[in-house]
Amino acid sequence: MTLREPATCSMPSMSADCFSNDIHKLDTTNMMWTLISAKGTPARWRDFHSATIIGTKMYVFGGRADRFGPFHSNNEIYCNRIKVFDTETNSWLDSPPTPVLPEGRRSHSAFSYNGELYVFGGYNARLNRHFHDLWKFNPVSLSWRKIEPKGKGPCPRRRQCCCRVGDKIILFGGTSPSPEEGMGDEFDLMDHSDLYILDFSPSLKTLCKLAVIQYSLDQSCLPHDIRWELSAMTTNSTISRPIVSSQG
Repeated sequence: MTLREPATCSMPSMSADCFSNDIHKLDTTNMMWTLISAKGTPARWRDFHSATIIGTKMYVFGGRADRFGPFHSNNEIYCNRIKVFDTETNSWLDSPPTPVLPEGRRSHSAFSYNGELYVFGGYNARLNRHFHDLWKFNPVSLSWRKIEPKGKGPCPRRRQCCCRVGDKIILFGGTSPSPEEGMGDEFDLMDHSDLYILDFSPSLKTLCKLAVIQYSLDQSCLPHDIRWELSAMTTNSTISRPIVSSQG
């Protein structure tokens, strides 16, 4: 299931870009789309959000909306509460407020692992801030927890790609503020071409290599293949130099 990107709204004597909160369903047997008549209180109109399926429920997080309705008025808001859609009953469910919440954001990454929702990175224009934090949402307890992975993680960014392969998350690219004047585009942004791996089930060997790197331990007595792996873990993984972002 998917939530639509901003569409063109048609109103009497008025046509303008606006946000949407429609839900469409794709039947993969005949590749036909259907507009869902959803029950309950829907998620607020928005774009650049995430919608992640866990079981039979879709968890909508973040995105950019407008304070005064579905139309763009330069009064952006960034919701940080989860909205849940039940695909079996086509209903939006009410979720109680939680005491700990990540900052609202857009253009972040969201993925599921072991029945829980993870959110990484993103951008909040009202705060003028890019994120590189990792949060976990438990759909049973409806609670958030900030995760602090071992090792050196990505710099703050948005619009990155995160794919799950087994027990690992492969993160590639994204857009960040340019570290030096003149390196970015008109919005002072640059696109990355680096790669990071988040391992949910690291082996003892991996943990030992992380300790060698973290504490700058002597590697001269280690086997050649281990030294090569340590070098690979600490060498810049970019496939090309960062490039100027094409848009803000």
